[in-house]
Amino acid sequence: MSEVGIIALLFGAGALVLIAELFIPSHGVLTFVGIAFLVAGIVQTFRYGGEKAAAVSVIVCLVVLPVFAVLAVKVWPRTWVGRRIAPPNPVLTTRDTSVPVEEINRYIGHTGRSLSTLRPVGICEFNGRRVSCVAEFGMLDAGVAVEGLRVVGGQLAVQERKAQASI
Repeated sequence: MSEVGIIALLFGAGALVLIAELFIPSHGVLTFVGIAFLVAGIVQTFRYGGEKAAAVSVIVCLVVLPVFAVLAVKVWPRTWVGRRIAPPNPVLTTRDTSVPVEEINRYIGHTGRSLSTLRPVGICEFNGRRVSCVAEFGMLDAGVAVEGLRVVGGQLAVQERKAQASI
């Protein structure tokens, strides 16, 4: 195979591998391999094609690679093939993301018990209902009596309830 054929083969392989990255999720491995083929093509162009041809190949790669990257990120996901390969993220509503604070508020001031160790987050039981809780201070062991204090970040903040001394 002639030198020109080898150079064309290296550039073609680099382009094909970069295009394959659009269809095969490889976490950048195919991008690395594709760029390595392009660099090998540039090196062979310097070796066999002369400085002018190599300078043109460098300039072409420096223009084409960023254009390809922008098209792959901005345009590709909006094409029919891109949407089938990587569908868009669902739009979440407030119902999907919000915590029913009204339900949690009713446990403020009430006593329950921790079902799991709170380090600082865990599960507590109030009136037979499991509630995600966060320890107000430090860690709480499982099976400890807790008291609901306030709502913090959509979770009930609790503290250990000390046994009241009898008079």
